Amino acid sequence: MAKQIEGEVINDYKCEGCEKKVDITKRTLIAETPNVLIVHLQRIVFNFDTFQNDKLNQHFVFPKLLDLKPYSYYEVMKKEHREQKKSEGQEDESEEETQAPAEENKEVKEEDEQPIQDDCWEYKLVGVNVHSGSANAGHYWSYINTVRGLEEKDGSHPGWAETEKDQWMEFNDSTVKDYKFENLEDECFGDQPNS
Repeated sequence: MAKQIEGEVINDYKCEGCEKKVDITKRTLIAETPNVLIVHLQRIVFNFDTFQNDKLNQHFVFPKLLDLKPYSYYEVMKKEHREQKKSEGQEDESEEETQAPAEENKEVKEEDEQPIQDDCWEYKLVGVNVHSGSANAGHYWSYINTVRGLEEKDGSHPGWAETEKDQWMEFNDSTVKDYKFENLEDECFGDQPNS
């Protein structure tokens, strides 16, 4: 993810504003986050040497708690001291613009548009799908966090991020049984790296 924030330099880009060729940086930042985040690893790829599908099983460590805030638009802009702050005069203008007829509001400069500032950046691991077999045949099953950090009477969620303390179960076709979270690394991260 850090590579996306750094971005890639594009040389000799023609700037529409000054009509000169300039060097720019293209990068991807996260503007908004969903309530539920599903991350899919591409573990089956087409091999152009053999013209067959290959299953990748390299070791890949995924966290039990994922914080996307360092990759968010507002966090990166703040870190680079590039956040756009509205003055009192600008706030008044924006109120007037909202009341103006729709035709006048059509022209909005893309660089002036700001994404809505989100406050949900942390995700707790609550399930993992596993595949056994080859790229062309196999079997899928799931490990799922079935009881998640119970809510207290005051509405708080103490220990919300401690998914390893919650109840996990294995769902494998007709078999449903308790699962120990500490086995997740051995059973889901892929082949162990060479020592």
